[in-house]
Amino acid sequence: MANFRFGSNDYNVNLRAQQHANLFQGWDAHRLALIFEVTAHGDYTEDTPFLVSGRLWTHEMPSPASWIGVLHSVSGPIGLKSFPTMLALETTVTDQQLRGLEKMRAGADLSMRAELTLTALAEAKHWPVASDQEVIRIPHATWSNALTQLDAGAFVDVLIPITTVEARATAARRIREAKTAIRDQRYEHAVTLARAALDPVLEACNTQKVHDQAVKKKASERSQEERWAVLIQSAFALFSGAPHDDAGTTENFAWTRADAVAAVATAASLLARLENLP
Repeated sequence: MANFRFGSNDYNVNLRAQQHANLFQGWDAHRLALIFEVTAHGDYTEDTPFLVSGRLWTHEMPSPASWIGVLHSVSGPIGLKSFPTMLALETTVTDQQLRGLEKMRAGADLSMRAELTLTALAEAKHWPVASDQEVIRIPHATWSNALTQLDAGAFVDVLIPITTVEARATAARRIREAKTAIRDQRYEHAVTLARAALDPVLEACNTQKVHDQAVKKKASERSQEERWAVLIQSAFALFSGAPHDDAGTTENFAWTRADAVAAVATAASLLARLENLP
């Protein structure tokens, strides 16, 4: 919570960021609105008008490109109250910025830092300006929904239950580790973890045996089970290129962020299919 003090012991204003964001669509550039709860304490004049402004940066995100934009209040000054009131601050974000934010957060919550300034427009007995910072954390689901409504992207979240089956529980933890590896830009390691997460899938679905039967048939003649087996075995073979450096083949494999995201998403979805299997 940001705390703005006016005078040594006279009054202060608190701004607390809410875990909410609104995006309003434009042409290649969009409005991002963030909500803050405002509360005044101490010896102040009711409805004293204050102008709120600021700058918005990413917070604890692995990129030097942390600047987002200037924050301003579209509704004009706020009036101090003894009870909490809501304030919306807005900035402009471009399509390129949204793509950069998505790459940086890699499925995690979006963390931003607002450097805010409050300027009193009527109080004359104190220095009228105070500044502080507030960290804003927007949950993954909330931010993803905002982007979807903006038509800037689509999201498919896969929930993998942590079951009592030890191998599957271990695989689910590997998926979590793989998502962290993507955020840390360790893409080959993320693919390696995705490959390891497929182990219980191969076992539960008996894919090797079914796959060997399937490849003897024309693709159009394969059953649904056989087609799943071919998909699973193909994914396993592809992802196995990450932990191995076989001369002339996998030693030349290179893994991008898009590759890692595709591998982890594939492994996660195949693992989630085991929920109703013994």
